[in-house]
Amino acid sequence: MEVCMRILAVVASLLAVAVAACEGPDSSSEPGTSLPPSTAPTTATTTSFNMRLLAHLDLQMLMSASPHQHARSLHHDEPIEGLAALSGSGNWGYTSPDGRRFALTGTSAGLSIVEVTQPDRPVNLALIAGPESQWREVKTWGAYAYVTTEAVHGLDVVDLRNPDHPEKLRTWNEAFVSAHTLCVDDTRGLLFVNGTRNVAREATGMRVLDVRSDPTNPREVGSFGDFYVHDCYVRGNYLFVSAIYDGFEAVLDISDPARIRELTRFFTGGRFTHNSWLTDDGRYVFTTDERAGSPLEGWDLSDMRNPRKVSEYIGQSGTIPHNVMIDGNRMVVSHYTEGVHLLDVSDPTRLRVMGFYDTYDGNASGFAGNWGAYIFPSSDLIVASDLQGGLFVIQYTGR
Repeated sequence: MEVCMRILAVVASLLAVAVAACEGPDSSSEPGTSLPPSTAPTTATTTSFNMRLLAHLDLQMLMSASPHQHARSLHHDEPIEGLAALSGSGNWGYTSPDGRRFALTGTSAGLSIVEVTQPDRPVNLALIAGPESQWREVKTWGAYAYVTTEAVHGLDVVDLRNPDHPEKLRTWNEAFVSAHTLCVDDTRGLLFVNGTRNVAREATGMRVLDVRSDPTNPREVGSFGDFYVHDCYVRGNYLFVSAIYDGFEAVLDISDPARIRELTRFFTGGRFTHNSWLTDDGRYVFTTDERAGSPLEGWDLSDMRNPRKVSEYIGQSGTIPHNVMIDGNRMVVSHYTEGVHLLDVSDPTRLRVMGFYDTYDGNASGFAGNWGAYIFPSSDLIVASDLQGGLFVIQYTGR
């Protein structure tokens, strides 16, 4: 439900052309592109492997946000009334200092907050209302959630210090009024906000906000506008950025946020670089391209000036891996119509399927289904947002 989906929504008559274009250019000259893609051991009727559904809150339930309303652990088989006006989007998780767990899910009506401490009995706590938009992403720093949307609005700051009663403190819009995604430097308390626009709807690049000094009152400390940054991942003084329109992954030096400089870049296979995540040892980065049939790819960064492709993975031919997140030696993939996939990346050159759960019952193609998947660190608990289906609470059972 990202840039390609806008094209499909606005120019529906060009669907066939767009789908064909999504196959991407010939990348046979790229290192490692002759590797056969790893695929999931699925069949037309297989919906899960080493994963089970603990609970499901559909979009209408998320909108109702009735405290202590427990969800049933089953699929939603009937059409949701008014679904055309409802959709799910970005997804993240929050663990409170006392160990309680919460799913933070973007919806077209605002930010949904659901407690999943007892994952088979989730508690629908709150909907932090926002302007209608199909794009809403969320990340946390400390006990605060920061929410972006492409509606003309700004950055919502949500206080989670009392998670039973989450509260929106303010909408910050001093440097931009809309944004696409964001990532967080947990160590320095910096937000990197991507795809920002001003009141005239002009692109204003990536903005860097300090929230460490005052989490409720972000302060702009830097910006970057050499190219459009769709998404990013922080590790130390390096920012890995996905330049979706230009088709490359770049590494930026952010040691001084006021003077960001590019260190290197490399083209990904689908030339529509959407998202990335680094392995714990920092040697490998995984990237996705938001194009049908483009697998996620693993890159060896031993020579950062000349990254080498070493692996790739796709659930089913013609489908789209959307976002990736790594926890230790496990990588969770939100795979649009293929649902949630969990991969063993202990050897990044030989990816192994650990499990999957399909959140979407429709056709296995296009921009539908699982948008985001978050795995709570060092656990087997995954929360996943689905464009049509809402929130899925899933457990990996393969241990």
